[in-house]
Amino acid sequence: MQNEIIEAVLAYIDKNITENINLEMITEKSGYSAYHFSRVFSETVGISLISYVTWRKLQFALSDISQGTKVIDIAVKYGFETHSGFTKAFKKCFGFPPSLGILHVRNNQPCEINIKTLQNNFKIKRGNLLMNPHIIELTPFNVVGYTSRHKKTKANMKTTADAPTFWNTINLNYGPILSKLYEAFPKSKHCEISVCYDVDENTEEFSYMLGRGIDNPEDLLNIEPDMTRIDITGGLYAIFPTPPVEDDYIQTAKNTWNEILLDWLPNSEFEYDESRYDFEYHDKRDHGKYFGGKLQIDICIPIRQKEEFKNGK
Repeated sequence: MQNEIIEAVLAYIDKNITENINLEMITEKSGYSAYHFSRVFSETVGISLISYVTWRKLQFALSDISQGTKVIDIAVKYGFETHSGFTKAFKKCFGFPPSLGILHVRNNQPCEINIKTLQNNFKIKRGNLLMNPHIIELTPFNVVGYTSRHKKTKANMKTTADAPTFWNTINLNYGPILSKLYEAFPKSKHCEISVCYDVDENTEEFSYMLGRGIDNPEDLLNIEPDMTRIDITGGLYAIFPTPPVEDDYIQTAKNTWNEILLDWLPNSEFEYDESRYDFEYHDKRDHGKYFGGKLQIDICIPIRQKEEFKNGK
């Protein structure tokens, strides 16, 4: 009976998710006192009742973000008093800012909620995760290439993990560009870097850079006026190699981005560090040089430890 009441309350919250739901409204539906039901809910689910309401609102908000709704409109829709308040709550919940959700989350619909689902979410042991990235202190390096400004919702582009096929969609003749980059910077090792940055949350416009990794200082003398330089400052990164696939690795990259943002970051001891760039790293693996001709890239995420995990907590 107790679980049935909790699940009825969960359904009530979903039905009224855009309302200003408070403790009294919820516990009235349960038939128990606020104190008693709050205690039972927390013990059963693994999170306080009010914290759950905020979490659930943010799940719906993430879905809206992935479908192109403006962040400021989403904040108002779900009852957050300010844009900054919404952004702070979003980052605390997911471990990354709304701007990253705009770029990489694909139409994530809130899952159907029941007690078992919630217990898996909130009673999961941190660190017991399916994804196992390499956590490294990245050596600083430079990226030099060509930058253009684009809008996410145009050109059949759903996520920036579409990057390689996206080159053609935006009429970027990437073959000659890459050849030019390799001719200009012959002393650096073979790698291409895709970087998306300067996201406008209202218009969904962002800057896209197709570049060449530069690890030899002498190559920096060859930068031409129409080229852009970005400094990857190093620091702590989580490196996610995509699973090797036989042909088109684009869908695999999309799936990897989604797993990073929806599963790994929220449940890890880390959060996304907005002061640095994330990037996709392409080397000879995405030319079929290894794994029996299969293709692979790395998705590189700048991270920092969450406050609650510092000082040995």
